[in-house]
Amino acid sequence: MIRSALSVVCVLALTVSTRGADEAKGAKATHTVYDAYFEKNTSGFKGDATYIALTSKEGFEKVFAARPPLGAKKPVMLAVDVFDKHFVAVVVKRGPAITTYTVEAVTLDKDGIVYVQYKAAAGVAGTANFASPLIVSVAKEGAKKVVFIENGKAVGTSDVK
Repeated sequence: MIRSALSVVCVLALTVSTRGADEAKGAKATHTVYDAYFEKNTSGFKGDATYIALTSKEGFEKVFAARPPLGAKKPVMLAVDVFDKHFVAVVVKRGPAITTYTVEAVTLDKDGIVYVQYKAAAGVAGTANFASPLIVSVAKEGAKKVVFIENGKAVGTSDVK
């Protein structure tokens, strides 16, 4: 009896552990990652994370402001006309550590879903609170929805309006 129960538990554990991770689907989409912005205190967003698609300069400027250049690296800034043909897919992680991102794939499937797949790693926690944004521009044409895939798991969606 005990052997049967252990066998069932082992089979279930293997089934759960071999479940595939979420992955970006569709054709690769041209994108640009922007690292020169911070979330304003007046953005209105709260909680541990925000996942959103912004389609206008006005909407973007309500949420983000340019940060001063840090070090010798030239910051990547949004072009003045970026929202004419693009939208920005945004993730903001909030908490006691700075989160760094590595974009793995940005794709567009035939149903109009844009997948933004990335790795997120939180730094060492401290006493301050941080809002760490990932900002990625993608062409608007054909895009209806964004799915955010963080560390192999779908964590949020947003409509592209």
